[in-house]
Amino acid sequence: MPPNPFARARRLGAALLHLREQRGYTHRELTSKSGVSTAVISRLENPFSDIGQRPNLRLVRDLLDALDVPRGSDLWTELEQYAEDAGRGWYRDRRYADMGQGQRYAAIVEDGAAEVDEYSGLLLPGLLQTEGYARHRALGATNVDAIVAGRLARQQILKTATYRVVLEPQAFERWPVPAEVMLEQLHHLVKLGRRRNVSVHVLRVNAQIGDGITPRAPFTHFTYPDPADPRIVTVDNVSGDMLVTSPAEVAGYADLHERVRGAALSDADSAAFINEVAERLAATT
Repeated sequence: MPPNPFARARRLGAALLHLREQRGYTHRELTSKSGVSTAVISRLENPFSDIGQRPNLRLVRDLLDALDVPRGSDLWTELEQYAEDAGRGWYRDRRYADMGQGQRYAAIVEDGAAEVDEYSGLLLPGLLQTEGYARHRALGATNVDAIVAGRLARQQILKTATYRVVLEPQAFERWPVPAEVMLEQLHHLVKLGRRRNVSVHVLRVNAQIGDGITPRAPFTHFTYPDPADPRIVTVDNVSGDMLVTSPAEVAGYADLHERVRGAALSDADSAAFINEVAERLAATT
């Protein structure tokens, strides 16, 4: 499985920053020695400033030369590979250019993940949505087809990653789409839950999580195949997704997800709960 491009961009940036500081160069001094602008150096060292940027391989090589990294050395080869990996990503295809910045953001961090642990309260996450549900949720946008195409492309991750999602009941008991679309969506949820790599859990309102700690917002925790690639958490808030990168904070969210998953219904009981909702909905149509 190809590595996550953003994880590799982070590792490249950390290595370049370490090398520059180790050599005692300021941004301006490194620019003078390498010919690479200070703006480019800053973006490479801090990929969070432009998440998903594609590093210019030639400029990375110029920096490595200026930082006295021997060509052909293990370090050169490693950092060159990071730069190449950081430039990959299915979402760079023109077909997905108009899928929306928020969705592109999600695609960047989930690409190539080995494990995805998600919690959602009011709405169904994009990785679970049927085409019909996604299309109705996007109505009113000028790029509906692109949004739906991007959402379906993102769902390819469910073929390879372990996906564990915890849903509040209102995520499917409240129907933001027509009844027939929601009914199809509920059946899709149950079907997904039968996959060996997918777990769908319902967190009942009266669930006992313990310690009085409950999620304040939807969040997703990503783990990548290479243990050296740093884990990351995205938190959904009013202004868009927030990235959590501090190892201690990421570990806190991982622990929170484990606790809410432990307090939620089992896979089988969750499927039964969702089927009951579907039966009630079917009786009204």
